[in-house]
Amino acid sequence: MSDEFHLDIDAALENAKKTDLNGFTKDEHPTGVDAVKIAINNAEFLCGLDRKEMAKIMNGEFSEYDTLNSVGRSTKKIVIEYDIEQKKEGE
Repeated sequence: MSDEFHLDIDAALENAKKTDLNGFTKDEHPTGVDAVKIAINNAEFLCGLDRKEMAKIMNGEFSEYDTLNSVGRSTKKIVIEYDIEQKKEGE
């Protein structure tokens, strides 16, 4: 067969993940943790918020959890740990 009719299936499948049926790029939405980070980053300079405190939160550790309790209630949690201090040996 001629090379002009060659189709790379793997490349076509990867492209299909990124485009809709008309070939337009799909809008990619941030995950929960990424959305919170973007919101905190935007809020850092809002009037009435302590800029230093918001910077500490932004530099914290972000975690996302899926939870399920004994009665079948499932939730998603986003936990932010900031201003973390580790106790030194001998103190």
